[in-house]
Amino acid sequence: MPMIDQLNSGKTKDFAKHCYESSSIDKLRDAIEGQADQAEMAHWGLSEGEWKEAMAAALADHEAEE
Repeated sequence: MPMIDQLNSGKTKDFAKHCYESSSIDKLRDAIEGQADQAEMAHWGLSEGEWKEAMAAALADHEAEE
């Protein structure tokens, strides 16, 4: 998970790892193209920017495996 490992914030990194492990590439792409999930942001204590950064890192790491 090279992209996820580069994230600075611990909570953003933890969320990105969760997304990587529990979401498909298609689900991550759909999430990035839509609005940030307010419930996930509240649960993980993330800002919208952190949420997007985590999703993008998880997607990039999935795509790197293809």
